[in-house]
Amino acid sequence: MKLNYILNSTLILGFSGVSLAQETNITIDLGIKKYIGKESTLDRSKFFGIQSGATSNELKEESTYLFTELNTFPARGFEGPQPHGDLEDLSTGKISSQVKISSADYKNTPIFKAHTKSNYVITQKPSKVFKMGADANEAADKITAYIKEAFSEKSSNYLDLMDEAFANTSLFSDDTNAAKKEISTYYSNVAKVVKKKFPALKIGGFSSIRPRFELNNFKYWEANHKMFMDIAGEQMDFLSLKLYDEVDRDTSTINYCAGSDAEATLDLIETYSFNKWNKVKPLLISEYGLKVPYWEGTAYSPDRDAFILESLNKIVMSLLDKPDRIEKAIPYILGKAEKFYENSVVNPNGNPHPWTISHKSADGKSYEYTNLIKFYEFWKDVEGVRTYIASDNPDIQVNAFYKKGKWILIFNNLSDDAQLLNFNFSEFDAERITKYTLRRLFLNESGQPELTEAFTDIHIDQWDIDPNETLMLICDVPEDTEFATSIVEYNNYSKELLKPIVADKPIEFEFTNVKTGKGKANIRVSFGKEINSDLQPIVKINGNIVLTPKNWAGYDQSNRKTFFGMLSIPIPMSYLKDTNVVEVTFADTGGKVSSVVINTELFSTDVENKNYEAPNALVYSSHGGNLLHISSDIKCKSPKITDLEGNTVKKLKAYKNGETVDISTLKVGKYILETTTDGKIKFKK
Repeated sequence: MKLNYILNSTLILGFSGVSLAQETNITIDLGIKKYIGKESTLDRSKFFGIQSGATSNELKEESTYLFTELNTFPARGFEGPQPHGDLEDLSTGKISSQVKISSADYKNTPIFKAHTKSNYVITQKPSKVFKMGADANEAADKITAYIKEAFSEKSSNYLDLMDEAFANTSLFSDDTNAAKKEISTYYSNVAKVVKKKFPALKIGGFSSIRPRFELNNFKYWEANHKMFMDIAGEQMDFLSLKLYDEVDRDTSTINYCAGSDAEATLDLIETYSFNKWNKVKPLLISEYGLKVPYWEGTAYSPDRDAFILESLNKIVMSLLDKPDRIEKAIPYILGKAEKFYENSVVNPNGNPHPWTISHKSADGKSYEYTNLIKFYEFWKDVEGVRTYIASDNPDIQVNAFYKKGKWILIFNNLSDDAQLLNFNFSEFDAERITKYTLRRLFLNESGQPELTEAFTDIHIDQWDIDPNETLMLICDVPEDTEFATSIVEYNNYSKELLKPIVADKPIEFEFTNVKTGKGKANIRVSFGKEINSDLQPIVKINGNIVLTPKNWAGYDQSNRKTFFGMLSIPIPMSYLKDTNVVEVTFADTGGKVSSVVINTELFSTDVENKNYEAPNALVYSSHGGNLLHISSDIKCKSPKITDLEGNTVKKLKAYKNGETVDISTLKVGKYILETTTDGKIKFKK
């Protein structure tokens, strides 16, 4: 079922046609500990919070189950002083006095009996915090006094000064650009004062609504995020934004952010951060999930929950891949709606907001969980250190963690097609697994989100995953499991970005100090172009052409005028040097290449690994068996690939010396590269 079917007020449900499952190869190895930058151990407080006031009793009844058993956290709330009043005050020019605080109101709540007040985001609506000509020093004094009263000075919390600071700049000035510049300057000045008085507090902004950087050929980027980073970025400890799958106003269909769009969005911010400061400032994703504005103020409907859950899982799977650059990522799930929308039209269930964790029961006397509790129930066991896992299909997202005899493998299907997952365990891992727990979160035939769990001791080497489903395998393995080696992922940024596309003209991006070694590499090319234009660039690195995939993560964006996304292109490690030049060429003119990033994964030691063939071999396959690397030392004419019986399965026509060959159509197995000069060389896909 596709979300577009529920975008009208009558909530008409429909099912997409059934298609045969495509195949995806998953490489999994418990013997390899995975680092992303310096991060390996999962910090749950970064990713599995709830948008609920930490200093309130809002979730008093739910605190034991939600915060203790499901191991989640209060993450963000609209709490704090109001140094410049509300809209009514602004219209009269009056300034509200600081809200009176009593520490007893906060220190005895159920939440804080289970959790310390840390890693929590404090924010306010712009109308409560800002007015044109506001005195930043005065505001900083009041903010500091509030924080000292409500939170421990030693706790590590976050101040995101204004929520959606640029969303309603017309309320402050007729000149919206002038208002944005003054807001950015205000951010910077407040941060300077508050950090001196409260050094444990991390300050950032500007918590924008889902950015559409590509709009008007990236003028949106220049007038918003770039401008904020230019004015206030130096003082920011983090940069905040929201990532939503949302309604496209032109077509009334869903404009999905999950997948390549989100990757391109974050890559551009990170690249510009590197361009300005020679480092990547961390990101705080203040909200992520599905946003349909006209659902607000309407009666709770469980039919919507499945689509909200699908969106949450797609985006969090992507964010889990960036623990070294993510300061915090908060799912858009709220507590009890009355706290957030007191002036909304309340429906009979007393719940005017569809994104809440609980709503009133039929008798109106108590609260019961909505289906959104399933997000936290699905993820409750995920913790530990990251282990190696890779997918050869960008539509299948993967993550893996290990702790105390539990090896947790997570898979998410971004596409509307079923997928057959082929699990390529190392031979040692398959023997070590004594039990499988299969946890699934999917849309059932009734249109409801269903969370199921099953157990087996029969080895699983394949599994069908439904469209948009999230699947978890919890594998029981010995507690004394040790890692044979580790692999470290690095992201290498260029100082160049947002380069105009001219037909058949190579666009160059230079990279210095790229980490190389034994491992694997990808080039991440992000761009914004008209949807009906050429979306398959020719990409070279150091003069070597690399195979550009025809698929990217997520949907095809056909409901949009402009494509904006990231293509991940596997490259042989042998092509990489300390200094590299990447060339990107399109067949037509228009749009911009927003960023190019070289991603490498390097083994820390040289050990034998059955799932990974060393790049110094004469012939080896990589990236889930999609690419065959043939050493330039092998000089041959008209080579071909045969099976072990000598039957030809692929002729390599027009082969050039040292070329990388696409073998994605070959089945998993053993093959022979037959040459006229070097004889027969065996390799494994």
